[in-house]
Parts: sequence; C-alpha cells; structure tokens
Amino acid sequence: MDIRKTRNRFFAAAAGTMIFAAIYELFSHRVYSNWMIFAFLIPLLGGAVPWALLSRAPRCFRPGAVSHCLYSSGLAALTAGSLFRGVLEIYGTTSRWSPVYGIAGGALALAGIAAWLHSLYRAASSAKEP
Repeated sequence: MDIRKTRNRFFAAAAGTMIFAAIYELFSHRVYSNWMIFAFLIPLLGGAVPWALLSRAPRCFRPGAVSHCLYSSGLAALTAGSLFRGVLEIYGTTSRWSPVYGIAGGALALAGIAAWLHSLYRAASSAKEP
C-alpha cells in the first residue's frame, strides 16, 4: 500500500466532492445546504491530512490493509451520507435512512482505527518478547 497514493486519492476525493457540491448548488435555485457545502471536509480532514501525516511516520506505525480498507470505507460512507442529506435538504424533504450513513460510516471508521491500534499493540508486544 502506497501512503502517498492514498493521500492523493483523498485529496482528489475532496476536490471531486467540492466540485460536485458546487455544480449541484449552482442549479439548486439559491437553496443551499451546509451538509452539501462542507461535505468535502470529510475526505480532506479525515483522509488526506491524516495520511499526509502518516506518510512521514516510520513504517512500523503505518496501518495495514484491513484497517486502511475499513477506515476508507467509513469516510466514503460519511461523505456519501453528507451529500445525501444535502440533496434532501435542498429538495426540502427528509429520509429515515439519513442517520444510517453516519452510523455505518462512523462504525467503519472506528473499526479501522481500532484495527490499526491493535496492530500497533501487537507489534509493540512482540518486540518486547525475546
């Protein structure tokens, strides 16, 4: 897994989300949604910034494939949920399924962080054993 490639993908996801939101709101007849406007912050602050910091960390601190996939899937669900809520808010309606994105995305992201911390703990405990 290439950390820099992952970081660049999150930057691209943030830029794509920003462009999508700008175009969608351009045609929304002056109706705006904070869920839509700030959706780009999820892949930017949750993905690109942490991966940029991890690219400078030693290899032993970098997450494995499982934690990477779980965390990235969580951020994708949170971003899609934010865009979904924005579309519904601009349209003027609600959905009982809106919270599912936040719950699922948060659970996946937390599972990814937990898997990463568990791998760090295992690496530290195996390094202590002779």
